[in-house]
Amino acid sequence: MYIRLKTSKKAKHPTLQIVEGVRKGDKVRQRTVAHLGVIKNKQDLERLKDLADKLIQRLEKEGLQLDPKVEVRKLRHKQTVYDGFRIVLDKLMDLTGLSDIVRSAQGRHRLDIEEAIKLILVQRLDLPSSKLRTFARQEEHGFSGIDLQHVYRAMDAIEPLGDEIQKQAFIAAQRASEKQVDCIFFDVTTLFFESTIQDEIREFGFSKDQKHHQVQIVLALVVDSDGLPIAYDVFKGNLAETKTLIPVLKALKSRFSIENVTVICDRGMASRANVEALQGAAFQFVIATKLRGMSKSLKINDLSTYSALYQQDPPEENDKILVRTMAHPQYEDTLLIATHSSARARKDKEDRDRLIEKLRKKLSGNDGEASIKKIISNSGYKKYTDVKGGSAVIIDEEAIKEDALWDGFHGIAVSNGSKMGVKEALSRYRDLWRVEEAFRVAKCTLKTRPMFHWTEDRIKSHILLCFMNLFLERFLELLLRKNQTTLTPDRIRHAIAQIHTTIFDDGSEESEGKMSSALTKDAEQIFRVLGIPTERRTVMEPKCCA
Repeated sequence: MYIRLKTSKKAKHPTLQIVEGVRKGDKVRQRTVAHLGVIKNKQDLERLKDLADKLIQRLEKEGLQLDPKVEVRKLRHKQTVYDGFRIVLDKLMDLTGLSDIVRSAQGRHRLDIEEAIKLILVQRLDLPSSKLRTFARQEEHGFSGIDLQHVYRAMDAIEPLGDEIQKQAFIAAQRASEKQVDCIFFDVTTLFFESTIQDEIREFGFSKDQKHHQVQIVLALVVDSDGLPIAYDVFKGNLAETKTLIPVLKALKSRFSIENVTVICDRGMASRANVEALQGAAFQFVIATKLRGMSKSLKINDLSTYSALYQQDPPEENDKILVRTMAHPQYEDTLLIATHSSARARKDKEDRDRLIEKLRKKLSGNDGEASIKKIISNSGYKKYTDVKGGSAVIIDEEAIKEDALWDGFHGIAVSNGSKMGVKEALSRYRDLWRVEEAFRVAKCTLKTRPMFHWTEDRIKSHILLCFMNLFLERFLELLLRKNQTTLTPDRIRHAIAQIHTTIFDDGSEESEGKMSSALTKDAEQIFRVLGIPTERRTVMEPKCCA
């Protein structure tokens, strides 16, 4: 930069300017940095020259730049970067401590492991898709220089860190909730593959997605009372649900220092072996239990032995809950809490009536009788089935009447060591929806399945990344709730998706500008809760200087 005395035929006096050379192709042109004032006499020249020298020194020393003049009509759009997800993810990774765990995988790798993992997480939060699509969209999210092979190598690098990441998630959840973990919710689901190839982990089994013709794996998930996932494990696709509970809880206990924790499970986990194992491992529990298999002498479905639940809400007659307690007839040191709900009874009846109506339609036209082959819905079964003459199916009216006697009844087994009252135990069990919702978000919103990885390590790495996504999303929801801001996952995702930066130039290729989008009300709340600056700016900077 240097000083120039600018004269003009239209002006009576010259002006003093600071200018700099800007290269455009092979030519260097002068660009005015600042107009210092009009020179009317020698004193003005000396005073402004001294000011110019000091200003140039400061500009060059501190690298300060003045905003160039921009002609709006010449501006042209170059690229839109949807950087909202990256900004939020970077902050969440730091707040939870997961960034430190991911960085520990760097080792001697030449690629940036953390950057590649963040790209995968950002894409999955925005729009879950293949790793190839993730690689192709990196510039849209503010990433660059990541090769497709880097994505897969980064997955391989963090796969051994599954235990460390789960441990850090547990610590972060405990800090955020500011309370000891005293209750955890456990459930199991299945994740299918678009494949029929069996191996060490992929196997045919009972599919909760009705994909019985495809191989699958079993995923067990543990969430805390705030709905944050804190642990998981992956099992072979044909493993029974009841055999997943104890391995997960043993790993949980060895990984974390937890005591006096109550485990909440659905009826699929109910077995004598599981209950005895829980008692042996000093876990308290609330598990749904089957009532129909108990001795008829107990008269479990006799409403005359029930009484109204104390201080229930709502107390209306048609929605009231009746309760009965006794020592569990099948498990030692366990309380049985049997309930009857009018609302549940209505639903049970409606479900049964709907099923019977469909069955009657299939059996119609033959005086209530029909060939077995007529009601088989799977054509594959029909192909290999031969029904002998005289064989028929009829509706068992007595079975329907027997089933109706159990409408509205439900039971839970509660360990005596939990010292829970009836109302608290029922409330805890109803909170089991938290893990069910976590599965819904993981499987549908984050699209954990179907999976397209074939090796065991890549499959486990994929599940680990989905766990991280689910945890970070739930962690953000918790922070928002603590700040009296309740946003659904869809609203959070929509708010973040609208945050972007527009890159433009003035057509001369001498300057490039960046315009940050304004924040919506939801986005501003998210930024404030995370401690991210909410100021959004537009800047125009020169690309190169001589």
